[in-house]
Amino acid sequence: MDLWKPRRNVFVTADTHFGDAVAFQKFARPFASVDAMDGALVAAINECVGKRDVLLHIGDFGGDHTWTTLERARLRAVRDGIACASIVLVRGNVDPVGARWFDRMFEETHDVLTWKGWPGASTAKPLRVVASHYPLLAEEGRSTDIGVDCWSYRPVDLTSVLNMLAARPFQVPTVWPIRQPSRELE
Repeated sequence: MDLWKPRRNVFVTADTHFGDAVAFQKFARPFASVDAMDGALVAAINECVGKRDVLLHIGDFGGDHTWTTLERARLRAVRDGIACASIVLVRGNVDPVGARWFDRMFEETHDVLTWKGWPGASTAKPLRVVASHYPLLAEEGRSTDIGVDCWSYRPVDLTSVLNMLAARPFQVPTVWPIRQPSRELE
């Protein structure tokens, strides 16, 4: 997918957990109910993301459900309430795998999404971007948690996030830590 087509912006979010009472309680979200949470998150998306824009959702769109007919219909209604036509999903741990009904809600689905460079980036040298639901590094240097709980329950402009990350100091370690013991082939 060409995320950066002219005249459209890309916004990024994660961990909405639509319809998930467990996540609502686990993350101590400041809403009166799961329905209120879902409504507030959809409203925040629609305030930021225009119809022609792209929402890059980095996993856990819905909750950890058995996906009954009723749960599927509820999630579909949430998706239909989001005004932007294009949502690209990077699958999270509670997003169903191999479920066509789920994947059809999105323009694309990926396990990991990566690309190099970004129009409007504030760096002379294009940086590699890796979008994964699972943390690759501790949040330091050029890594960040993009979940709604960290960003006032709203998506953020991807260019702004990438410029923020590019501006962070990054020092290459003089000695790389050994993560695995040395081995010999038998």
